[in-house]
Amino acid sequence: MNRFFGKVQKGQTLIEVLLALGTAVVVLSATVVAVLSALNNAQFSKNQSLATQYAQEGMEVMRKMRNSNWSAFNVLNGSYCLAKDDTFLDGDDSRDASAPQGCMRNGGGDNPNIIGIYARTVDIDTGSSSSCATPTPPPSGNPTKVTVVVSWASNKCTDTDNLYCHSVKLVSCLGRP
Repeated sequence: MNRFFGKVQKGQTLIEVLLALGTAVVVLSATVVAVLSALNNAQFSKNQSLATQYAQEGMEVMRKMRNSNWSAFNVLNGSYCLAKDDTFLDGDDSRDASAPQGCMRNGGGDNPNIIGIYARTVDIDTGSSSSCATPTPPPSGNPTKVTVVVSWASNKCTDTDNLYCHSVKLVSCLGRP
């Protein structure tokens, strides 16, 4: 009778070891998934923060342009690309800026790519003062609605038609200084 119970105990020890090993693998896997998720979220937050900074820089370029040369600013209308070191918009910037991909030309001297994964577009609407009517009354004169959008790509952008699936958008109504 002792032999029978001895064999059961040996098998039970093996099962306990396998269960402990399985539990350790599950806990370790969950820890790895949590760490990778946290790193991915941290990278997204960093990218979003940089995109916000680039959008603010773009809006500041528009304000400086308005303040320094209202007549040149007031004739702008449509979509423009704004490269990293640009301090004003001109006709060369009005490429196919209706989508971020239009601002990401590779090759050539003037690459409107901000840095690496970012594209910045500026949409200017001088057509109607009603576009600046909400949420607050428009500034004095004939206001111009300026929208700065910074888009970026990541490994989460799986749609081939929209490689820049993340974006930050700033909107401001700029009147005559």
